[in-house]
Amino acid sequence: MTIPTLGSLESSEELIKDLYVDLRKRISVWAAVTKQTAQARMGYIGQHLVSVVTGYPGGRSGARGKDLVLPNDEFAEIKTCYRVDQLGKCNDCGSGVSALELECPSCASANIKRNDDSKWLIGIQHDAEFAEVLKPKHYYLVLFDFTDLRRPDTIRASIWRVDSLSPGFAYCLIDYYKNIKSASKSGAPFNLWPFQLKFELMRPLLIYQSFILPDNTIQTRVFPGHQPAEHYPLSPLTTFSRSQNLTAGKVREFAARLEVELPINASKAVLLKTAQDAITARKLDSDVVVDALAHPLCDGDCAAFSWTASFDAPADGGS
Repeated sequence: MTIPTLGSLESSEELIKDLYVDLRKRISVWAAVTKQTAQARMGYIGQHLVSVVTGYPGGRSGARGKDLVLPNDEFAEIKTCYRVDQLGKCNDCGSGVSALELECPSCASANIKRNDDSKWLIGIQHDAEFAEVLKPKHYYLVLFDFTDLRRPDTIRASIWRVDSLSPGFAYCLIDYYKNIKSASKSGAPFNLWPFQLKFELMRPLLIYQSFILPDNTIQTRVFPGHQPAEHYPLSPLTTFSRSQNLTAGKVREFAARLEVELPINASKAVLLKTAQDAITARKLDSDVVVDALAHPLCDGDCAAFSWTASFDAPADGGS
């Protein structure tokens, strides 16, 4: 084993093997005996991985400190979502089926519903926490998931970097705290779902990705300094035609920001297609399009906060 160092691709693969692959194998053995969950606690493993990938250390203080210490007295937060080893369900008899089981332990059926509905959680309990939530320079979003849920044998580990003051990210958190949480009795944290519209609006930049293959070997596809980072693309606008939050009026406001003309009397689906065709024809910058869509999607109350003066900063780079 080489001496672990921050910012090293080789160290990142050693870390995944030591803290994840080997641990998962041991937990799987015991889960088969105890019938308890086969899921490991992944939050801290995600933090270790981000430090090795980015080259930045943590603050040594766990959940209550700074997850990542950056130069110039800045810092970042790390959130981890783990979609591997979630409990599934037999579609025939309804029994629980672990991700390690290929058939139902009760009826031997192979008709299994595999779950992958975990998400990133960002909790804001009170005004003092709300005042701090956009102070990190970046949020690093770590995701462990299967490449194919129907054949859960290859695990993908990904890290996206999000600029805290990008309109899509900041507006979502403001809207959650001021409008959604304040009207909810549950006080549930902000749920950020991977690969859905709100995630796409945050300009997520993929800085790292690796695959844990069925034989537990690790293949790294994206790593800083080795391969370029990748922006997660905005889905074609036509895929959002059923979105309740993206009303026809908001589509028109979005189009006006891009100086795209829309037909006067048309359905939302037609408006979205017209806007998409214009964006494609004019080859508009993807970050400009994403930010233009983020603005009308937020509630009007969000625009009153002083933070929004910084929301039109240049898009995050690819370093």
